[in-house]
Amino acid sequence: MKNHVYQNGRLIQTNKKFSALKQNQKEWITNELRQRYISAINYPHVKLHPRKRDQILDEVYDVIVAKDIWIPFHEVKNITLEKSLLL
Repeated sequence: MKNHVYQNGRLIQTNKKFSALKQNQKEWITNELRQRYISAINYPHVKLHPRKRDQILDEVYDVIVAKDIWIPFHEVKNITLEKSLLL
């Protein structure tokens, strides 16, 4: 069990991937990121400043943790960059 740790009385998998989440969790995360991105830009086809992008990622990750969906931050960031949600 080298990829598991106890945290707050729960056994957490430390190397969990985004693909391991349930479909409704994946959709909720991507929709939340997309909505916050759209509300952050003023003009279409404008890229966000990296600092603003990181702020949106932090806000969404805090909401993910509050909903008790456990996934590492780097996985959320990777899927965001892969899908070009916040570029």
